Amino acid sequence: MTSLIAKMTELKPVFTLVYLSLMGFLCATAAQVYMGLEFNPAPTLCFMGVIFGIYTFNRFTDVQEDFTTDIGRLLFFQGKKGYLFIALACLVGSTAFLHGADKLNWMHVLLVAVGFVYSYRLIPWYSQKEGVHFIRIKEMTFVKNLAVSFLWGAAVFLVPALYSGQDIDNAFTVTLLACGLCLATFNNTLYDDIQDMAGDRVAGIKTLPTVIGEGKSVRLLWVLDAVWLAVISSLALAGWLELRHFAFLSLMAAYPIVYIVLDRAGRLPKGWLDFVGESDLLVFSLGLALLSRIA
Repeated sequence: MTSLIAKMTELKPVFTLVYLSLMGFLCATAAQVYMGLEFNPAPTLCFMGVIFGIYTFNRFTDVQEDFTTDIGRLLFFQGKKGYLFIALACLVGSTAFLHGADKLNWMHVLLVAVGFVYSYRLIPWYSQKEGVHFIRIKEMTFVKNLAVSFLWGAAVFLVPALYSGQDIDNAFTVTLLACGLCLATFNNTLYDDIQDMAGDRVAGIKTLPTVIGEGKSVRLLWVLDAVWLAVISSLALAGWLELRHFAFLSLMAAYPIVYIVLDRAGRLPKGWLDFVGESDLLVFSLGLALLSRIA
């Protein structure tokens, strides 16, 4: 029993990748059902493969950060380069499948492209100190958070919609739901940056918390969540947003606040914080599936 627990603990980095990929599959499938599209697992499986590929590549490029924040994860992946080939196979395989089915679209290409420039220094940049050099999206203050948030929020709906080629009747509500997921993801990525400030400073990465400080970063999250709650409340009062959608979007806005407050009160260990934070995708997919059942 002890050896099994030790083995599962050792494999935690892999479980995290699989969990994130599975959550992407569930979110995109729930979006497919919610939008009334004909069920087809192909686009959601391709999305799952892209997520696994992108996040796996990132595990091999975050060497300096992980050395400070998660040495166990660093050592695990540095000794197992085979995961790089699996990641590449997922990206190439999903792209080849979509191309062969004549379903390759701009969203898939954008996801793959952003995934590479997120993890690898491929963007030409200029600074007085270093001159012309190459950077990752991850090293662009605030841009990283926006890129990850908008791509998650948009992709969950656009991946199945573009694959089906059907028109979306309730585009306004779908846009609000995508914005709700964007905000939840933004909360998660920015709070992750707050947790990883030490590692990012060592690696010389200027995330928002390392630039403006932890306190201002947390206050930014509170302000954004408050503004979003005010917006959806106004839309609900004006009759432009159904009560069921207002309740769901309010839940998505409140979810990050709960785990952030619990963490800052010392009630949530780091391991659980990571799991609960990423589980906003599970909450979103289950809520979206429930919404599709409620008239």
